[in-house]
Amino acid sequence: MWTVWLVCGAVLFPGLFYTFRKLLKSRVTHWSDGDVVSVSERLVSACHASLATAAGVTVVTSCSDVMTDSHWLVNGFVVFGAPYMAYDIYAMYLTHFYTQRLRHDDGAHRSHSLQTVRSFLLKDWMLVLHHLTLLTVFLPIVLFFRRGLGDFFIGCLLTTEFSTPFISLGRILIQVNLIIIIVQYCTCLNHLTQYHLNKEDI
Repeated sequence: MWTVWLVCGAVLFPGLFYTFRKLLKSRVTHWSDGDVVSVSERLVSACHASLATAAGVTVVTSCSDVMTDSHWLVNGFVVFGAPYMAYDIYAMYLTHFYTQRLRHDDGAHRSHSLQTVRSFLLKDWMLVLHHLTLLTVFLPIVLFFRRGLGDFFIGCLLTTEFSTPFISLGRILIQVNLIIIIVQYCTCLNHLTQYHLNKEDI
């Protein structure tokens, strides 16, 4: 059964990334490769976080005993999410590569090399370490060393992804156009001012 979950995760996340890249590149032609890769990475991150949150809430609400109650979704989702961790390291590297290539015109980032990988690892070492720790420590503990206990707490850990879609959406909105945020702010300010003026007239 774990093989099915693993294959689904290995197909879904890179597949979404590839699809988002193709769609954005064809629809938003004025964006650079860095913009396309960055937004695609964040969209996939938001999808994964939404699924993790839904799985976490499902597990937490179904467990009445926090230690002994178990839910089939815990092991399944952890295996399903493992390919995402590996994929996301690659996607973060691509984002870094294209961003650096756009910023520096010195030829060092013209093509992939050990120098570009090293530059990425030095810049994003904490995120890479986080992903590798989830793969090499968290995954084996959940699957092999828990003896079926503590599904509730794993569900709680999954719900910590709740903020990620909003963070990703915020970064995408900034990348798409800062004017949207300014227009929303001015519109809200205008409505609040009108409300207060009308309230004073009454």
